[in-house]
Amino acid sequence: MSSLQSFKFQDLATGRLEQQLVKVERPILRIPHLAIHLQRNVNESFGPNTENHLVPILATEAQEALEKEVSNTGTSCTSAVQQNWHPPALLSLLCSQLGVKPEQVVEIELCLADTQPATLGGAFNEFIFSPRLDNLHSCYCALQALIESSDGPGVLAKESNVRLVALYDNEEVGSESAQGAVSLLTELVLRRISASPQNLTAFEEAVPKSCMISADMAHAVHPNYADKHDKNHRPEFHKGPTIKVNNNQRYASTAITEALIREIASRVDVPLQEYMVRNDSPCGTTIGPILASRLGLRVVDMGCPQLAMHSIREMCCTSGVLQSIALFKGFFELFPTLDRGLLSN
Repeated sequence: MSSLQSFKFQDLATGRLEQQLVKVERPILRIPHLAIHLQRNVNESFGPNTENHLVPILATEAQEALEKEVSNTGTSCTSAVQQNWHPPALLSLLCSQLGVKPEQVVEIELCLADTQPATLGGAFNEFIFSPRLDNLHSCYCALQALIESSDGPGVLAKESNVRLVALYDNEEVGSESAQGAVSLLTELVLRRISASPQNLTAFEEAVPKSCMISADMAHAVHPNYADKHDKNHRPEFHKGPTIKVNNNQRYASTAITEALIREIASRVDVPLQEYMVRNDSPCGTTIGPILASRLGLRVVDMGCPQLAMHSIREMCCTSGVLQSIALFKGFFELFPTLDRGLLSN
């Protein structure tokens, strides 16, 4: 695993605080699993203690001592971050990439991520094996669709709507952050976009005329665990993005938003599937219901099928990328016209 960091450090000359991002491309930490020889029943019940068993290994004390002897400059570190919270070897490595001194570091936010790059696989190279497909897959497709739908001179000259992609942080831990979907950030940005001195209720008028695709990956049916899916709702690879429905509003799709996206899909020749969790199984959720309830916005929840969701190495199909981009592009281009012709009670 490598580290992804947000650094806040102090310029010793000016006293000014600065924030920078840094990524270490090579693997520097690893959480090795205990060998099966030392826990014979691990395949019967795997449940590591999250406090004791998930601490990554950075270096050995012996090697660190040898490195200190070679590189010791006699400079003592006065940073509380280095002295109390983080190994000096880790800080030195990160600071060398930033070009700052360890004693300048004031605070750190640290995340670990798999360093292995994504790759194509399968007999016909039809699969993508990659970390974090949920939800970088949807993010990439949405951004690419926005770019393609806006490409060309005069494309947006007569556009009556605002085409927008919002990428949120902290979705997997509840979205309750300043940059998460629960915060007021979305509403504040949309209000500023729609603000007009000539129309003080422009935002309130725009919301019911708008629609959002909550794009988050879906569970493909697993060939070894097909019974985990309802027999009539088993998303498969290559058969198109999946509309997600839940009667308890864990997904925000409605009959109207489903009809709109189905019409768009038919016009851009993208197949669709539908997924509803089994009645005897708990259902996950997305930011769709959060934004639908906070903004009063029409939402359809959907995403491409994938396997091994939330594993460090996930799996989806290559055609899903092209299908998603085509569908999202069609949504940007066709929704205003379709919505104007929609008759609804």
